[in-house]
Amino acid sequence: MDWRKQLAQQSAIFLCVLLCQGRVSAQVGVNPFHVDPIPIYTEINPLKRAIELARKQGKMNKAEALTEQFQQLAVSKDDALALAEVYFEQARNTMERNLYAPAHDLLNKAINLYQEQGDKAGLARAYRQLGLTFRYQSNYPQALEYIYTAMQISQQQNDTSAVASTYNSIGLVLEKMGLLEGAAQAHQSALEIHHELDDKNGIASALYNLGDLRRLMGDDKLALTYFQDALKIDLASGDKKYIAYSHNKVGFQFIQLADYEQARYHLTEALTLFQQIEAPRDTDWAILSMATLEMNLGNLILSRTMLNGVIERANDKQYKSLLVDAYRTSAQLALLNEDTELALQHIDAGVMQAKDNNESHDEALLEALRVEVYLQEDALRQAFNALLYQKKLDDEILNTTRIKTIATLQSQTEFVRRAQQIKLLEKEQALSQVTLKQAKWSRNVWLASIVISVILFALVYGRISQRRLNKRLTEEVALRTLELSQKNVELQTAYQEMEAISVTDKLTGINNRRFLENHIVADLEKSQRLYDDWRDGKTPSPQQGDIVVFMIDMDHFKRVNDEHGHHVGDEVLQQLTKRLARVFRQSDYLVRWGGEEFVGIARFIDRSDAPLLAQRLLNEVSASAFRLSDKVKSHYTCSIGYVCYPPILEHSQQTDWKTLIALADICLYQAKKIGRNAWVGIEKVDQPTLNLIEQCAQYFEDSAHTNKITVLTSQKSS
Repeated sequence: MDWRKQLAQQSAIFLCVLLCQGRVSAQVGVNPFHVDPIPIYTEINPLKRAIELARKQGKMNKAEALTEQFQQLAVSKDDALALAEVYFEQARNTMERNLYAPAHDLLNKAINLYQEQGDKAGLARAYRQLGLTFRYQSNYPQALEYIYTAMQISQQQNDTSAVASTYNSIGLVLEKMGLLEGAAQAHQSALEIHHELDDKNGIASALYNLGDLRRLMGDDKLALTYFQDALKIDLASGDKKYIAYSHNKVGFQFIQLADYEQARYHLTEALTLFQQIEAPRDTDWAILSMATLEMNLGNLILSRTMLNGVIERANDKQYKSLLVDAYRTSAQLALLNEDTELALQHIDAGVMQAKDNNESHDEALLEALRVEVYLQEDALRQAFNALLYQKKLDDEILNTTRIKTIATLQSQTEFVRRAQQIKLLEKEQALSQVTLKQAKWSRNVWLASIVISVILFALVYGRISQRRLNKRLTEEVALRTLELSQKNVELQTAYQEMEAISVTDKLTGINNRRFLENHIVADLEKSQRLYDDWRDGKTPSPQQGDIVVFMIDMDHFKRVNDEHGHHVGDEVLQQLTKRLARVFRQSDYLVRWGGEEFVGIARFIDRSDAPLLAQRLLNEVSASAFRLSDKVKSHYTCSIGYVCYPPILEHSQQTDWKTLIALADICLYQAKKIGRNAWVGIEKVDQPTLNLIEQCAQYFEDSAHTNKITVLTSQKSS
């Protein structure tokens, strides 16, 4: 039997056992796992340590029983500060079970008591925890407000450990807001402080969060390394919740790297632990990851069963962010099953929830999936409209990100302003004390004389030792300067590494769309200047002044994944990349746009050469068979759409690069429409227009073409 089927069967049996355990325990109201006897405590501090240990071990029933005992002890001692600690521990317990609304109420009670008792350390802990509850509920501005308040108090108290933990919390919120640079800085600060304090748990949290940033940047291998390092530390600490988190992240990264056996092991571990600590939302998070694994392995029925369960429970329990992820994965599965009706239904539901969550990035991902659905239905017009909406959404996300950045800076400014007010208040208090002392000294002139004599003696002594002190300071400054210089070199190297990673496609090794965004604008501006000078009579007609944007899509690529698996599909894309690279020059750009789509930019050529390049690309792709395995080879073709820049020669009209991509995409759809293994290109547009995309789309829809647009194809010219 194939190893994938064996693993799938084992997983299905194990998952059913876990889910049945969860259902039975929910019905009878008991924990199916063993519960230790509850000892009786008479002192508060040992009791608090016992609660933390029980929570760390995932024994939530025991933690709650101990917290109830803590409450009785605090009431019997009439200790208001202890009662504040009780509310805080109760909030921590409810958060472990993903119950955020009750946690809000408990934390607010704790905050009121901490303020009354003047416990600054407790107040900072409660504010940070309250911020995290809002983070889990996707209310990021409110989360930042409370977490920055916690940071202000912790810095005022010089509580280095609390400052490090708060940096981690700030990074988590900024990451969800899409502000990755600020998130990376916060997590790096947390990592450095935890390292100085030799705080193993803090180091594990920082590595986990930095790994998540690497994952978002597309560096799956380095992200896996970070998650594995965090898992090792978590295993040593014995904290079941964090162990489960790390297992789930490691498992998901193994899915991305197509190591499905390792993925199953880690996801099963995560699922087991989440069940033990009775965290229903996190349990469904692990099941969602497992459903993704089954989908990649081709076990589509099992994946559908898991996803339907997650969606039902997420709707019932209002796990809003998880629900968006589940709808997106479900739509991907429906697309694999060629059930486009269900795919569109879940895309619509996911978009509605993403809008409600203010998660524009997830909305854009769902709209991109909508384009794929329409393409599978050969509904080219709807696909084009969906693509236009996705472009509009991407532009809105860019503006929203800027607004969020300003809001975050404002929060930081407010934090600094409050800190400065505290410093001013402290100075005023110090000045008042000095004034009182001066009043006393005025009544004791002889004492002032003695003090002055002592000061003079100190000055004389200080002058004698000044040279020695200056020498030591000079050596210290030189040493610190050298250390800073070395740190700057390390930071510069790390920045260059991060920059290279951010513009490189991890599968093919060529550039990604971020590289294109960073470079194409300057080329378009240069080409436009050449034509402006020609129109103004300053220079002859430009030679080799055109930019040609090619959109290249492999035909029937879905069949490769369906029939041979995604790992074979990845190898075919790598072979395709090498063939395309043989046509383009070193000075041109070849970019993986997404999936089996590539963008090629022929820089500063004559547009009359564009058809020749397009035909060379077709010939290069179809000339020889692609290697699928040691014994299997198969021929494939591609379709190409292109547009020449500037599209309007006789008149000056600015056209942004995203419009060029959209025009090339329109031509690509036409190449697919006329039978694939073909190219269609827009050579020029004769007259300026307010909406170039709409005009070109209308050109292809009309049966009678106008002479306003010159279109060439591999079949005929028009």
